[in-house]
Amino acid sequence: MGQYGDQPDFGTRALTIDPEGSPSGSPGKKLNSAALYIGTGGTLCATVVGPPDVGAANANVTVFKNIPNGTFFPVIVDYVWLDNDDGQTTTCSDIIALY
Repeated sequence: MGQYGDQPDFGTRALTIDPEGSPSGSPGKKLNSAALYIGTGGTLCATVVGPPDVGAANANVTVFKNIPNGTFFPVIVDYVWLDNDDGQTTTCSDIIALY
């Protein structure tokens, strides 16, 4: 998905995922650059592919809020975390990783 030269412009593989772990705790499942479909919306704690903002606290985690139900989420991520170590928790569910 996206602007990667070796990927098609549409999903060819899907994997149902559950948010796992936290950046400082147990490691989550590495998604290897997946776009997401969010079935039940809410808050999403994820590591976006690309270099982190080194000066920020929890630089490797981005918290997306108010994601609506049934959203094709146009961000390429490597991890979906259960929490971000700062009190934010992923409340989205029915998440599908698309490749």
